[in-house]
Amino acid sequence: MFRESLGWQNRRMKVELIESVDEFIASTAAFRAAEPLRTNVIGSVSLSVAKGHQTYDDYRWWVVRDDDGEIVGVAMRTHPFKMTLSPMPHDAARTLGRNVGRFDDGLTGITGPPDVVEALASGYVESKSPGSARALVEERRDLLYELEELVTPDVDGSGRPARAGEINVLSEMLIAFMNDVGIRTLSQADSQDMVKKSVTAGSLFCWELDGTIVAIAGHAPVVTTEEIIIGRVGPVYTPPEYRGHGFGSAVTAHVSQHLIEKGARVMLFTDAANPTSNSIYQKIGYRLIDELVEALFESNEP
Repeated sequence: MFRESLGWQNRRMKVELIESVDEFIASTAAFRAAEPLRTNVIGSVSLSVAKGHQTYDDYRWWVVRDDDGEIVGVAMRTHPFKMTLSPMPHDAARTLGRNVGRFDDGLTGITGPPDVVEALASGYVESKSPGSARALVEERRDLLYELEELVTPDVDGSGRPARAGEINVLSEMLIAFMNDVGIRTLSQADSQDMVKKSVTAGSLFCWELDGTIVAIAGHAPVVTTEEIIIGRVGPVYTPPEYRGHGFGSAVTAHVSQHLIEKGARVMLFTDAANPTSNSIYQKIGYRLIDELVEALFESNEP
């Protein structure tokens, strides 16, 4: 078991870089239970890694403690993706940023609450590392919603779990979704692998009309932390030719109901710049909780 206490203690903050994902999950359980929605991505990804369901090129599991040893913030980076931040005090984020300059200077970007991202970026610059000279540019803003009371829309068709025989068509829809939102580019093989895992896990659903799949929605692995169960809906995708009929709302409600039946509090993220999706989610019972920013470091190379 490895833990490194990393210096740069500033205003009673201490940063730890933890090598073991199992230790990270165990040590952060109480903190994540106190912020179950805002730490859900960190929880679901770390649990998937621990269970062997997901692998990445490299890992960084971060914890920030105050002088009393209490965790005040957590973060992760699964290479090659951005660093994901929980809520934390600005001093904690700045101290973490300094350590990023020493131990993860090649990070591609940052995702988290806007004020926390700004504070971490300030600490990163203070580290004076080579990577910290890069400009940090905002890519997008996401809104975090929690389901308050589900309103099931009256829409033609019906919802059902995705089937193994549909992996090819569903993988094409997943690629189209990724292209639409601009999060990442998926190869056909990667998309098929992701869909196959989701179908096997029972976490991908279709809205079907007259035998045709007109919308899909899935959910991330359910995260249980100290008896708090959180289910996160996504992705949600309707092909352009089927939009405007409420199919996206219907399949989202269908997945939401599935998660409710698991005893979960239900949440989702949506693009702040997309008024259509924000309106849809509010109409079926979701309420706005928070805003997150995704920022990317520009290359210093000419």
